[in-house]
Amino acid sequence: GLGAQSMPGASDATSATELLKRWGVAAVSACAAETATLPLDVTKIRLQLQGEATSGSGEAASRRGMVGMMAHVAKSEGLAGLYGGLSAALIRQVVYGGIGVGMYQPVRKLLIGDQDPHSAPLWKRACAGMLTGGLGQFVASPTDVVKIRIQADGRLKLQGKEARYRGALHAFRSIAEKEGLAGFFSGVRPSVTRAAVINGCGIAAYDHSKQLTLRITGAEDGLLPRVVGSLISGFVSAVVSTPLDVVKTRLMSQPADQRLYKGMIDCASKTVRGEGLMALYAGFLPAYTRLAPWQVVFFLCFETANKAVFGKAL
Repeated sequence: GLGAQSMPGASDATSATELLKRWGVAAVSACAAETATLPLDVTKIRLQLQGEATSGSGEAASRRGMVGMMAHVAKSEGLAGLYGGLSAALIRQVVYGGIGVGMYQPVRKLLIGDQDPHSAPLWKRACAGMLTGGLGQFVASPTDVVKIRIQADGRLKLQGKEARYRGALHAFRSIAEKEGLAGFFSGVRPSVTRAAVINGCGIAAYDHSKQLTLRITGAEDGLLPRVVGSLISGFVSAVVSTPLDVVKTRLMSQPADQRLYKGMIDCASKTVRGEGLMALYAGFLPAYTRLAPWQVVFFLCFETANKAVFGKAL
């Protein structure tokens, strides 16, 4: 069937150069997608933190929506504000994207053996994505903490306080000195859980909906099935990951000396008690408006590069 010719054979999924090439293809595609959509990410993080900034301070600050928040950041901090944490974000994608998607095919191969990957059970494909996504995020966790702290810093400047970090390198040094290794792995549980869920559901949803589109339309593998697959993948990822994302953002951005939350469950329950259940879906719209174009840019680059390097699509 369609899937049969689009997978590398058993022998070539093992060599070190092969793995390196897969890493490279995924990392470059992830960096392209990250650069294209970072302003949406910054907006999402500010939206997730705005309830925290206003609850308990007695001031009922007007809650901004997505467009309002983006305009506010652009107006008060300029273009640089919308691209806060870019260098840390790109380092993170080289590690996380490279492992999360680059290693997906070899791991999928391990789980399904010689079965045609596209007729393999969906849960096995999701498991392969969850394994590589979780591992990728664990390794990339320090870069993620740096990225979120820098993006959250913009908010401190606006409150008239001094920013904690001058840039990515300064943040790495400062966290290492003040908080040690543990600081780089703050929020590691929700972030690994979230990455595993996003990667597992995202890749499986993309893979599945692309194949379904190919079957329904009878079209060749090309732009349409890839865009449809990416959009569905982005939606599924946003639905399952937004609550975990809100918890992750709050845990990672809290300073070491004034912890608001003890852990994942504590953070989720305090958020729901203080701000209602929908607070866990704060930033759902920007999460989807970011994930959807992110997935489209990523999968189009990834499939094209994959075909160029390996002669086969995903």
